[in-house]
Amino acid sequence: EALGKVLAKKISLTDPQASWTAATGGPAFFAYSTNYLIDAEHGVIMDVQATPAHRTAEVESTKLMVDRVQEQFGLKPERLIGDTAYGTAPMLSWMVDEKGIEPHVPVWDRTQRDDGTLSSNEFTWDEQAKEYTCPQ
Repeated sequence: EALGKVLAKKISLTDPQASWTAATGGPAFFAYSTNYLIDAEHGVIMDVQATPAHRTAEVESTKLMVDRVQEQFGLKPERLIGDTAYGTAPMLSWMVDEKGIEPHVPVWDRTQRDDGTLSSNEFTWDEQAKEYTCPQ
């Protein structure tokens, strides 16, 4: 199962699947992240997936858990609640277009860029052609 491959800076000799991680200001250590798919209305844990402690793997685990619950129990969430990590275009597309799930997540705002790349505000929308035009 591909859970968001990330090149490791450090690899544990005894547990190579664990990730080197640290909380802000805290000591670093090898760890896993426990991810839960919860029916928030009823307070029931529907599925659990352990992943390396990395945001990409954690978000990707949601896809596995949603699919497993659908296959196992014939249940699919109507809505998915998550933090900013779930507000990326690929994840939102998966939720809305592929699964028909209503996202309740903050969307990454890329309108103000200071890294030398173009912001979405710099593109112009052509309604007739149904396309954006790059300013360059």
